Amino acid sequence: MDILEYDGEQFVNAATKQNYPVRQQIPVFTEGHKAKATTELHTLLNTQFDYIDHYEKDAEIFDYYAPHTSKSANIEESILRKKIAKHVPKEAQLLLDVGCGSAWVAKHFVSKGKKVVSLDVSFTNASKAMTAVPSPDHAAVVADVFRLPFGENTFDCIIASEIIEHLFEPALFVKKLVSILKPGGTLIITTPYKEKLEYHLCVHCNKPTPKNAHLHSFDEKKMREIIKSASEKEATIKLFNHAWLMKLRVHLLLKNTFLWRFADVVANKIVKKAMRVMVVIIKN
Repeated sequence: MDILEYDGEQFVNAATKQNYPVRQQIPVFTEGHKAKATTELHTLLNTQFDYIDHYEKDAEIFDYYAPHTSKSANIEESILRKKIAKHVPKEAQLLLDVGCGSAWVAKHFVSKGKKVVSLDVSFTNASKAMTAVPSPDHAAVVADVFRLPFGENTFDCIIASEIIEHLFEPALFVKKLVSILKPGGTLIITTPYKEKLEYHLCVHCNKPTPKNAHLHSFDEKKMREIIKSASEKEATIKLFNHAWLMKLRVHLLLKNTFLWRFADVVANKIVKKAMRVMVVIIKN
């Protein structure tokens, strides 16, 4: 990794002399970076994906801080967050939230005495995160996950929830995150399970575009292949939020009890119909 020096106003790459501004006390490491990605879809359509530009515009239009209009969706999100929080080691002190969105990680863990860095490719989301959780133990950084401004062995725990399905190179994403974990550190990834990717016709270019900008669908096999690419690790794969139980609104009745977790585990053992998959990687 190149050395970054701070001159009191901006960060400077000692090797390339590239300057990175600091706005509202938030370092912006996407400055001057062309983020053109190519996927099977873009190759097929002869187009390119500028993901930094895309997700900055997405953050300006979509309010990640607004509650869902559906009560069921809010509870489903709450269950997801509790599931993630349960796997964050108690001894972890420095956490990285990749794709910070609504900054729920900072809200939850800063109050518990942990330090959190909220990372997003969008300055809008990073700025909102700092406003939502103003604390000496909370910092925000604007950066591309494929060009991280952190040194190796930095974080005790990294959370990347509902991010990997958006990325053009999932295996490289995991490898990059494992590299900045401390030995013994934990990486938690969640994503939809066996999602059926849907496409709509874009009103601007009249070409197919994936719903919610999801580029990949994951099952256990695909997850294991991706995990193999990141060395020095042990990993577990967990399925949760059984689709039938969610459709029957069982989670509305059992949301705050251990019975939900029990019913969910049993249902997925009988019939594998999970809506979410979680990967927990421990760096050796």
